[in-house]
Amino acid sequence: IFYANVLREARVGWTPELRKAFFAWFPTTAPWAGGNSFRKFIDNIRSLALQNCVTDPTERAALDTLSTTITAAPPEPIIPPKGPGKAYSVDDVVALVEKSGLKGRNFAQGKAMFSSVMCSQCHHFGATGGNTGPDLTGSGNRYTVRDLSENILEPSKVISDQYPSEIITLKNGQSITGRVVVEENNKLFVMTSAFAPNALTPIDDADIKDRTPSPVSMMPPGLLNPLNADELLDLYAYILSGGNPDDPKFK
Repeated sequence: IFYANVLREARVGWTPELRKAFFAWFPTTAPWAGGNSFRKFIDNIRSLALQNCVTDPTERAALDTLSTTITAAPPEPIIPPKGPGKAYSVDDVVALVEKSGLKGRNFAQGKAMFSSVMCSQCHHFGATGGNTGPDLTGSGNRYTVRDLSENILEPSKVISDQYPSEIITLKNGQSITGRVVVEENNKLFVMTSAFAPNALTPIDDADIKDRTPSPVSMMPPGLLNPLNADELLDLYAYILSGGNPDDPKFK
């Protein structure tokens, strides 16, 4: 990535063969994972390289096609919970974990439930996932089972100052609740749903009457409720193991 980033500024020394070799590299990055901005960062390198390194419009169009032709693997299917679930409390989950000891759990099912209850939509985990909530990769080193359960089941109890949301009251009486992602050019851009981080609502500064912190987390409660006890325990083993199939929890 470093070399590609440097070469995007190279305006001399190219041959048609070198340009083909360079732009053919971009599709090879398709399986690489990162945060929400990673893919945009790679594409920005590609776009600037096309602009800086290719002067002929016909060749630029051909290289644009070459550098965006990706044979992507189909996404893994979402496996819904079997249930039946229940309205879990923190004490319910702690008691379940203490009873089982998180031994002999099912890694594949824990991974499937991580996607099914939408953890991966908002939380980075290992090399994949979103960034609208805290990174869960090191949960096993940071959280007790009770701490993790409170964060999942009672997300508004403690809201991190890294992930705040606001209630923005407009002069016309309307109110919008969400996280301010960008403030620029006398506008706010507000993420109103953690599950749609790129769907930002623009608000003119001149239209704002008041801004106050929201006491409600953007993470909805009840995400564990569709799971039966085994599915919940497998999910906890998956999270607390850092996604490691060789962890003792799966022995």
